[in-house]
Amino acid sequence: MNPYAIYALVAISLFCGGFVSGCQHQQTAQEKSIRDKEHQYQSDADLIRIQKDAQIKVINTQLVDAISSLRSRSSSATKTINGQDCNGATLSATDAEFLIREAARADQIRVGLQACYNQYDAIK
Repeated sequence: MNPYAIYALVAISLFCGGFVSGCQHQQTAQEKSIRDKEHQYQSDADLIRIQKDAQIKVINTQLVDAISSLRSRSSSATKTINGQDCNGATLSATDAEFLIREAARADQIRVGLQACYNQYDAIK
């Protein structure tokens, strides 16, 4: 066989091996960069979730406190006196409890929405 042909084959195989190895190294560096970003995004999301859960826990504690304070109220609404309208102090216990629960539910939705916004901003 011709020695130049052998040299050409060896050179081509070395070039191709080096090229493939270089591409693999570049791909590995890109994958590492992507994984690092994923880990950062996940840690940000975990922190946001922890903060959201803490806020919801506070809301639930306030809900329990507010409902337990209603125990001394009567279960029927008081009538208007001298044409005055009913206010929060004269609401029946069941009506006040309903409104307190709705307010707590709205606060939980607000906290969840804010967590979504925070997570979106962290990724953006």
